[in-house]
Amino acid sequence: MRNRKFQILFCLSAVFVLTACIAEEDFEEPQVLQRTLLFYMGGDNNLSGEVAYKIEQLQAVEPPPCTRVLVFKDTRSGSPQLLEWKMENGERRMMLVHDYQESNSASPEVFADVLCEVRENYPAPSFGLFVFSHASGWMPEGTYNNLALRSTPQLRSIITDGRSEMELTGFAGAIPDGIFDFIVFETCYMAGIEVAWEMKEKTKHIIASSAEIVSPGFSTCYDKALPLLYRNDLEGFCRAVEADYRTRPGDYGSLTLSLIRTEGLDGLAAALRGKKPQENGGAVQVFDRYGGSLFFDLEDSYKNVLTGQETVALRAAIAGCVIWKTATAAFMPNYGGFSITSHSGLTTYVPQEQYPKLNEAYKNLKWYKEVLDHER
Repeated sequence: MRNRKFQILFCLSAVFVLTACIAEEDFEEPQVLQRTLLFYMGGDNNLSGEVAYKIEQLQAVEPPPCTRVLVFKDTRSGSPQLLEWKMENGERRMMLVHDYQESNSASPEVFADVLCEVRENYPAPSFGLFVFSHASGWMPEGTYNNLALRSTPQLRSIITDGRSEMELTGFAGAIPDGIFDFIVFETCYMAGIEVAWEMKEKTKHIIASSAEIVSPGFSTCYDKALPLLYRNDLEGFCRAVEADYRTRPGDYGSLTLSLIRTEGLDGLAAALRGKKPQENGGAVQVFDRYGGSLFFDLEDSYKNVLTGQETVALRAAIAGCVIWKTATAAFMPNYGGFSITSHSGLTTYVPQEQYPKLNEAYKNLKWYKEVLDHER
């Protein structure tokens, strides 16, 4: 009898061990969706060709099971579409999930509607946003025409659709507070303190450039950079972009890039509250070509404004929010460019007599009203 009991117990134990092995080895537990990442591509302009190339490169990069990838694209040909990355019959595809009627992708209302659809139909604990289009930081719509800077590249707010532009305030206003873990701007001039301050309640991190993004942007290294972004390795993503630009010839390897932690911006505001920057007769580092003097290095623009102790405090405050940065020694020197001797990772506008309309528009920004024009 004792032997019989032993045999039964042994058999039951063997069944349990075998079942455990099958559960562990043959049945992988499905990974829970952790993030929805939206690529918003405003290409209803002369960037239409680049949108097609970027989507092709995106399609070739398989996201991990925990990340869903969506693409809103608007080009000169066809109506806007929302696409989703899918693996179908062993092939990587961008599947159409929504075909919109012709609309203005530079409209804050359209942008807000797309964000609402993504949140409702593709819920996740975390969201990320990747923006591609023309941009010019905080600059108001039509800045290029108003300033008549015919010798400079055209400056276009954040997203451009034909002749329409989305301004910073409209862009920020369309985004619910606290929705994004990160926003990547594959657009020009978006590493401004004005942009970061406007976006500080919207996202935890910003990846952006102080200067222009030299074509074809990040898409040539999507294969190396995106897997890092999908794993939330933001610094790794930036380093992959930096490594790719190092391989590009001459002026086409020009790059500025920053990773900004918005939680640290309050400390930066405290260091600068009530103090206004100076362009100091052209002696401050600029990041726009052909002498436009619209985007100045933040730290450099305060070098003749602050005391020694205040400068130390400013540098510490910048380090608290700019957690990674890079810049080449020069930026497109053969195409009206400039040398880079100072790069704090953030830029700022400095009011100047030659730009009276811009000076007035600047006073409407949160950064100006809450920090520069605010008493300590």
